[in-house]
Amino acid sequence: MTRTLAFCLALSALLGAAPAFAQDTVVAAQYRGATFAVFGVLLGFTLLVTWWAAKRNRSVGEFYTAGGGISGRKNGLAIAGDYLSAAAFLGVSGLIALYGFDGILYLVGFFVGFVPVLLLVAEPCRNLGRYTLGDVLAFRNGFRASKSAGAVSSVAVAIFYLIPQVVGGGVIIKSLIGIEYEVSVLVVGLLMLVYVFFGGMLATTWVQLIKAVLLIGTCFLLVVLAWAPFGFSVPAFLAALVDSATLQGYLAQLSPATGHSDGRALLEPGLYLKNPLEQMSLGLALVLGTAAMPHVLMRFFTVRDGATARGSVLWAMLAIGACHLFIIGIGFAAAYYVGSSVIGGFDKGGNLAAPLLAQYLGGGADSVMGNLLLAFVAAVAFATIVAVVAGLTLAAASALAHDIYVGAIRHEQATEREQVIAARIATVAVGVVAIGVSILAKGQNVAHLVGLAYAVAASANLPALLLTLYWRRCSTLGVLAGVIGGTLTAIVLVLVSPNMTYPQAVRSAALESAASLQPQIDVLGEGEQRTALETRRRDALAQAAAIAPDATSLVGLSAPLIGLRNPGLISIPLGFLLVILFSLLRRDPRSESRWAEMTVRQHTGLGIDQAVAH
Repeated sequence: MTRTLAFCLALSALLGAAPAFAQDTVVAAQYRGATFAVFGVLLGFTLLVTWWAAKRNRSVGEFYTAGGGISGRKNGLAIAGDYLSAAAFLGVSGLIALYGFDGILYLVGFFVGFVPVLLLVAEPCRNLGRYTLGDVLAFRNGFRASKSAGAVSSVAVAIFYLIPQVVGGGVIIKSLIGIEYEVSVLVVGLLMLVYVFFGGMLATTWVQLIKAVLLIGTCFLLVVLAWAPFGFSVPAFLAALVDSATLQGYLAQLSPATGHSDGRALLEPGLYLKNPLEQMSLGLALVLGTAAMPHVLMRFFTVRDGATARGSVLWAMLAIGACHLFIIGIGFAAAYYVGSSVIGGFDKGGNLAAPLLAQYLGGGADSVMGNLLLAFVAAVAFATIVAVVAGLTLAAASALAHDIYVGAIRHEQATEREQVIAARIATVAVGVVAIGVSILAKGQNVAHLVGLAYAVAASANLPALLLTLYWRRCSTLGVLAGVIGGTLTAIVLVLVSPNMTYPQAVRSAALESAASLQPQIDVLGEGEQRTALETRRRDALAQAAAIAPDATSLVGLSAPLIGLRNPGLISIPLGFLLVILFSLLRRDPRSESRWAEMTVRQHTGLGIDQAVAH
């Protein structure tokens, strides 16, 4: 335990040394000391929790599931902490600030995704499995095949979701307080390794629980401060928002073709999500993918029985729903107080809307209180990122160690010590890959990986899981076909979608930008405005010149083959179809013979203490 505490202190020292790398950021130089103090307090507290949890990890069950002794309320808050990522807090609040109603649709998808979890997944998974999705699939299907397929898919989903979180954390922390990107990524990666390697599920659970309480409390505080001048009257606030001249000017600039400057457009759909098929595809992936995300499924194995698992989903939905309502308020408040144009100027995706709103409500960029409130929001955002990546790392490590090594390779014949060692080696391996890829991804757009993670979960994991649970004829071959085929289909479709970078499209856009700037330059006399426009034109021409006329995308395409950014509308039905077709092609007597036992077990919880005793 002394070594654990020493490692935690060393990590704190690394973050404490970070101000030496500070650059021009949202936080002014004179306030960075206070900002790092806030970060240090929150970081130190979570590391103490990890040190406390590390002393209680004595078995593989405690490492993976905290011994199955987490209460429904605590597990529900931990699920909320695991699920409320920086994409929701920072990303969606920014989308609402920039595009209004369309951003809310993301929150609806995130929240509604827990309905199938509650009705179809939570209780059966807890009653049948011990640690992972592979345990549930292997109950009635071929043991090694199901374990391997479930593990590969779970690791793929976790990595796809993990990389954007780490990359986004590095970019946001650098923008807010000036820690260099590489140092930010390293700190996030080392923290997630400390939480998982030393503290296991118990430390991860408490970090997620603390983060959920802090995040919900922070969102509530920002909404209260924003609405207080209006007497907490929502109609009065919205009326002031739509009548804002600043907002109307932004909307006119956003849609110059229509000249639509009515502030009510922010409360209506169509500013961001313009393709109905795209909306449907994204909605399917969000709603169905949540039910098969490995880090969400793993949380159901931390409670004592199926009823508690179901109750924990209700607590999670309460916490997530409340936080989502506050995020909607934060997005619109940021548009009113800070201004959509200002937010987009700092970050095109609007990811700094919540921190900028906090700074404004605290007194502005030149005030101590404004920067302290911004520092607190930034620290909570940092905790949000670390808590999510810790849960993903644990899910990926458990799939590698428990399903691949212990299940498929050792045939469940590994000792407790060997299983714990395997889990910790897998944790380090996942962490190293995540850190390395995230550093190499500097400057790259990896946002599409989030959509890919949900698409793979919904296209590969969910069909295999639901049909194993609820269809008698489901067979091992069908599960393998669904998992492998669904995963490959989702990945291939993303590689040929508009998500990828197409050099010729970038080149054409740069040339068009340069051409549109020339008439503006011609009518201006000498001065700063003309100089700025000429600089922008030269930069655009230089960008176009740097791209070869025959340059193609990563897979050799000059243009996308499909118009959907999220492939869920195609890959999800295909995933179900593959399981059904291959199950019908080849019956599995073993799978059918265990159907009756599995049905009783998943509904009653009988034999839960011997889950996965195949």
